[in-house]
Formats: sequence, C-alpha cells, structure tokens
Amino acid sequence: MGLLDRSGRVWRALSEFAETSGLDERVVTALHDVAMAGRVRRSRYEHAESLQQTQRDLRDLTTAQVLEPVGRTRARYYTAGPASHRRCSTSHARP
Repeated sequence: MGLLDRSGRVWRALSEFAETSGLDERVVTALHDVAMAGRVRRSRYEHAESLQQTQRDLRDLTTAQVLEPVGRTRARYYTAGPASHRRCSTSHARP
C-alpha cells in the first residue's frame, strides 16, 4: 500500500472522528499532519488552511486534549494528545 492510499484512509478516519467529536472539518488538516508526520506547527496549518482562526483551533484542540503542545512560542509544535484518535495516528503513520 502506498503513501497516498494510507493518507486517504487516515483523512477519511479523521474526518469521521471530527464529525463524531463535534469538531470543525477544517481541523482535519492539522490532525492529518499529526497522524502522518507526528506533529504539526501553527504556521503549516495556517498556510494549509489560509485562516486567521488557526491559533484558536489549536488552542481548542489542546484544551480538548486532542493535541498536546511541545515547546514555547515560535518553536512550539503539537503532537497527538491523550484524547486523540490514536488508531489513526498509530496504525496509519509512516512505516
């Protein structure tokens, strides 16, 4: 199975997770980065979504323990938190 197939399956699972968790569909971009690469930075999420709301989204995901912040200010990035959809982040991450 190729990376694109795995990425598509992860995206679909995260979309379902977002829907059942009451999260906005746009956060799937950030969750997908975490599932596939192990982390996401605000700047990357902001660029991917072209939003001003990214900081609030990441704060809300952190509060919900879906993401966990690592580092401070400019060096900060986010990894999967305790309440994250572990099945996607572990079973579909890079080999």
